Amino acid sequence: MLFIPTLLSLASCCAAALTYKGYDISSLISEESAGVTYTSSSGGTEALETIIAAAGATSIKLRLWVDPADGVYNLNYSLALGARAAAAGLGVQLNLHYSDTWADPGTQTPPAAWAALGIDGLVAEVSSYTTDVVRAFTAAGITPEIVSVGNEIRAGILWPLGKYDQPANLARLLNAGAAAVRAASPSTLVMLHTDRGYDWDTQRWFYDDAVAAGLDLDSVDVLGVSYYPYWDATLSTLQNFETTITNLASTYGKQVMVQETDWPVACSDTSDIPSSLTSEFAFSEEGQKAWVERLGEIVAAVDGGKGLGVMYWEPAWIDNQSLGSPCEDNTMFTGTWSGDKAVASEGVAVAVMAEI
Repeated sequence: MLFIPTLLSLASCCAAALTYKGYDISSLISEESAGVTYTSSSGGTEALETIIAAAGATSIKLRLWVDPADGVYNLNYSLALGARAAAAGLGVQLNLHYSDTWADPGTQTPPAAWAALGIDGLVAEVSSYTTDVVRAFTAAGITPEIVSVGNEIRAGILWPLGKYDQPANLARLLNAGAAAVRAASPSTLVMLHTDRGYDWDTQRWFYDDAVAAGLDLDSVDVLGVSYYPYWDATLSTLQNFETTITNLASTYGKQVMVQETDWPVACSDTSDIPSSLTSEFAFSEEGQKAWVERLGEIVAAVDGGKGLGVMYWEPAWIDNQSLGSPCEDNTMFTGTWSGDKAVASEGVAVAVMAEI
């Protein structure tokens, strides 16, 4: 039975606490190399992972690229950052892009070393690479909490052979990744991650098509979504988000979570943000805090305790404050530059993870 929201069943709830609350901080080592240091709300200089742990985060998320030209986001880079997070008491989640660069609904370019492979070769590489990554983390004493097989995979992975219009190939690739995670670290949860977390019709199309083509959903534990408020003025409402994650959980019997979200502190182009959101959430640090709190309430209220958590995307990437959005600033830290050095100061919204 599908859920029709009464916005919000929230108020009535005192739903279960979320298991995973945290931040994607993949850019951290790159930022530090560029001269950025971080200060906590008390004014002291501290490592970012220490700041967010003290502010209530339970986990971090790291994106991994296969063989990027500059080494940023490769396995060694990510192991170093994962070790720092673990030392700060944070869990580590991995987001495998299966590319040498960004992978998202607009581009899913195979790693250069895999470019000439057919589908059988790609399936083998997904299995081998996934196994190697997960084993490298466990060998370092870091058991990943969650591994996402692909990033925002609505349009498929490893184009063109794994594109959405070749669903049997896509199902094979996803099955290979999921099986590799399970074999390498049985306690790690396997996630599939799509964008448009406010669009139930798109989610249903993707999963029904993939399952019909052979995707083994029994090998998947979590369905993660990205929910950004500024890409669809009609659909990206809280009501549609609630409908979507509730239906994902009930239709497919899986746990659900917000794998990526942001809310701006500055945004002059609001043309693709629903008016229901701009009337409720200010473009400010307090607005960011209220946004994450609301998402946390909705996720926590998913029936059967299937709502796992909320992860905010790149709150401390201060020399990329738009974070790829149409808004000027989505970060939770304020950067003060002096020459080629910067101090990034913790904003009030960072502590929201202690409250959801």
